[in-house]
Amino acid sequence: MEIIKTKEFWYFLIPVLLTLIIYFVDKSLKAERKHLLILFKSNQTLSKRIQGKLRDFIEEFDAANAIAFPERNVTYGTCLELMSEEYKSNLSEESYEFLKNGKIPKPTLLSMSDSLNKQNEALRLIDIDINLVIKKARDGRI
Repeated sequence: MEIIKTKEFWYFLIPVLLTLIIYFVDKSLKAERKHLLILFKSNQTLSKRIQGKLRDFIEEFDAANAIAFPERNVTYGTCLELMSEEYKSNLSEESYEFLKNGKIPKPTLLSMSDSLNKQNEALRLIDIDINLVIKKARDGRI
């Protein structure tokens, strides 16, 4: 146990421990960034698919001016415009490249993941609603 009392031991041990800590922190951050990028791409795909369904619905049933959300007096056309604008400002390929290549601190990364999870949930609910509206319209119940 005399080795623990020597300066050389501590000069060796401290850098080794710091290297291990940095390695595992960096590995964790890379995994979180990868998860964020996968979630971002998922939201991009889902948003584009919903916009396509909405665009097809509007064309098929000439529903651009039909009210989609009566409580807010929002038409299907306005809904499509808002989704397109939201996509361009928050889910664009430029935003993806920034996330992919930019230096993002861990708290920001976690906050962005949380926001993308909430956005994904909202997009899935919208997708279900759009599918129900399309089914009702095709069955003649609207």
